[in-house]
Amino acid sequence: MDFIVKEVMLLQMGLEVLLLILLVALLWRSRGKLDQSQEFSPPTDDSSPAFMPDHLKETIERFLSESEKISRAFEANLKDKKELSTDLILKLDRRLADYRSLLAKTEEAIKAGETRLAQLAENSGALAGASDHGQANPAAPETRALVLRLAKKGLSIPEIAERSKLLRGEVELIINLEKDFEV
Repeated sequence: MDFIVKEVMLLQMGLEVLLLILLVALLWRSRGKLDQSQEFSPPTDDSSPAFMPDHLKETIERFLSESEKISRAFEANLKDKKELSTDLILKLDRRLADYRSLLAKTEEAIKAGETRLAQLAENSGALAGASDHGQANPAAPETRALVLRLAKKGLSIPEIAERSKLLRGEVELIINLEKDFEV
């Protein structure tokens, strides 16, 4: 969508530059006609102090007509840009709301996983008794990272449990939670 908006804006700027060039050319041509009409002499009677040659009037009328066309086209382009901008903002607002909802669900799932992991740690601590002082904390981020790294290397769950000093169930839980959160 951003690409289309940029394309439309570039096209609009190109058209505006073209119209500006045409306007300058029109003014340049009218200036040239004024230089050629140096030989005309204004009326000598004072009845029309604002006398203007016909070709100058025509040039000014064409200029005004072209200016009106340009302003109408510019107004229509601005209206189109406003509609595109409004549409884009509405779409972005919807996406932002969707992302916030997804983030809230993810945070809830992470909390549930951490709670479950803590429960498993407590249960494994109760099962292991006081003799297992060297067991790792399954809720620690570094332990989780180690388990995932070893799993990606292709080690089996018993090998990962031995190297990470976790119980087999804890290793399985960490790996399953990671699979659930992959998109």
